[in-house]
Amino acid sequence: MIIEIWILCAIVTAVIAAMRGGHSLRWLLIGCILGPLGIAAAVLMPSLKSREPRVAAERQAEIDEMTRPFRENETKTISVKPKDQ
Repeated sequence: MIIEIWILCAIVTAVIAAMRGGHSLRWLLIGCILGPLGIAAAVLMPSLKSREPRVAAERQAEIDEMTRPFRENETKTISVKPKDQ
C-alpha cells in the first residue's frame, strides 16, 4: 500500500511540474525520492511558464545556463552506413 502511494506521489509531482514548465522526468525522480514532499516542492516551485515573452526568455536562459555543462559533453553521432545505399 505504501509503495502504491509513493508511486502515485511521483506521478502527481511530475504532472504538476510539467504543467508549471518543469522537466517531468526530473520531477518524477524527485517525487520518487521525496514522496508527498515532492508534491509540495512541485507546487511551491516558481512557474517557468509566463505570459510575458521577456520573463519566459529570462527563465529559459537560466535553465540553458544550468544545463550547458551537460550539453558540452555530448558527442556527435556518426553513421556507419555508406552513402551509396
